[in-house]
Amino acid sequence: MSQKSAPTSVGSSATESPLAPIDAKTRQRLSKIDGPFLPVEGPFDSNQEAWSLRLPETIYSTVFMLPLAVDKTMWCDTSNIFTIFVAQIVTFLFTVLTQGLFLYYIYYETFYGQDDTSTSFEYTSVCYVNSGSTNEKRALLRWACIWILMLFAVRDFRDTWSIYRWIQCVPDWHPGHQKITDYCCRYSGRTSMPMQRYQDEYGVTVQKPAVGFTCCYRFTILAFVFLPKMLFTLFALVYGAGYVMAVPESTFDAYLLRVLVVIMLLHLDKLMYQVFVPDVFRHWVCNNFVITFSEEEENEAMRWLPLIVVW
Repeated sequence: MSQKSAPTSVGSSATESPLAPIDAKTRQRLSKIDGPFLPVEGPFDSNQEAWSLRLPETIYSTVFMLPLAVDKTMWCDTSNIFTIFVAQIVTFLFTVLTQGLFLYYIYYETFYGQDDTSTSFEYTSVCYVNSGSTNEKRALLRWACIWILMLFAVRDFRDTWSIYRWIQCVPDWHPGHQKITDYCCRYSGRTSMPMQRYQDEYGVTVQKPAVGFTCCYRFTILAFVFLPKMLFTLFALVYGAGYVMAVPESTFDAYLLRVLVVIMLLHLDKLMYQVFVPDVFRHWVCNNFVITFSEEEENEAMRWLPLIVVW
């Protein structure tokens, strides 16, 4: 843990810190730009700046932020109804349906679609290969495809976990939050999810949700958004691995094609988000609801996640 420097008074100029060392070349280059740019106070440890937690760019993030990004008085606007609410709800339902159909296809092909005579899939029948250069190359390609598939699945798991962490950072709703929302709608903007900045004596600024979720709404998000996405990723990893391993012995290209099918399944929610979510709403979700943390708030257990993935 790095040590914080002594706080400086607000409004102090660079001339009040004559002992602060400044890089000569950088200072000379910036001094020639129209302005010019002058150093502010002294050097600082950027690791002590707030780090952020953003909602991932997926339709699973935007669907539960629909009633929160704008105030209830804007829900009746015809433009918002068709371009934001109806479009994204239909996109979410279509994404869930399509991912479900793809998962069923992968499951069926893995366990029942091997050939005309087999009715079930046995992992031992495709995990081991006979000796020989061709079989060795096939085994190497197979496990390389499985490794790539696992990387994409773990990446999707991390996006799903980011949604869960973001939800857990939102406090529980209580009646006092209504006054905060009313104040924001009157003096700041039309939103049902205002944010609040906090600053410590060292000048580190963090941003937190100013209001919370009701228990019912939190349960709805976890049950109908977080849980389906987590199950989709888990099933895609398990059945997708078997789908790749069950490639017929007579072809090599099928390994790559089947990996692409599973990767397409994992990226479908992100693709639908980028195509059907309006740019302004994408900006709101990605930038306006960022939760930031101080250095002391870091969960050091998350540092072990890459090693867990390798294991």
